[in-house]
Amino acid sequence: MRKIFIFILAILLLQSCTSGDEEQFVTVDNKYSLSIPAFLTKVSNLNNDASLQYQHAWKEFYVIVIDETKKEMQRALVENNLTDYYSNNIEGYSKLIIDGFQESLNYPNQSELVDTTVNNMPAKLTTISGTVEGIDVFYSIGIYEGEDRYYQVLAWTLTSKKYSYKSKMEKILYSLKELKATENVQ
Repeated sequence: MRKIFIFILAILLLQSCTSGDEEQFVTVDNKYSLSIPAFLTKVSNLNNDASLQYQHAWKEFYVIVIDETKKEMQRALVENNLTDYYSNNIEGYSKLIIDGFQESLNYPNQSELVDTTVNNMPAKLTTISGTVEGIDVFYSIGIYEGEDRYYQVLAWTLTSKKYSYKSKMEKILYSLKELKATENVQ
């Protein structure tokens, strides 16, 4: 009995000593792929609009991807009388997303919006921290323009864990890859 106990204890200790740098590559509907930490598990309760949702609740680490066609974006702008405020390009789309975050957070604090290219897609990356329902939260946000779609990658954690996960979040944002031109969806 003692040997079994020592064996189980040794396995638990070895698992807890892993670096946490292992990754898993996730492909969604043959539209895009994303590299995320291997400790995350798939869920379906983070955001109804998300095509990818992963979390580790105990570590307070979450990732979602929302993707939508450019036609869907144009329709939403017209239906909500927003065409005077937001254009249907990466500039307008990113402004719409960031404005939404600013409005949903108490005491928002945003880093500089970085214009870059990620896997041949124009992208805008930023971080935003603030308070939601009394909880201090830190978000890493990537907004991308694919051939026929826009993508939002959101990774978040508690503000107190920001420095523990910031590099993992950045790696996630730079890993989004559009796999092929998607069909035009009406």
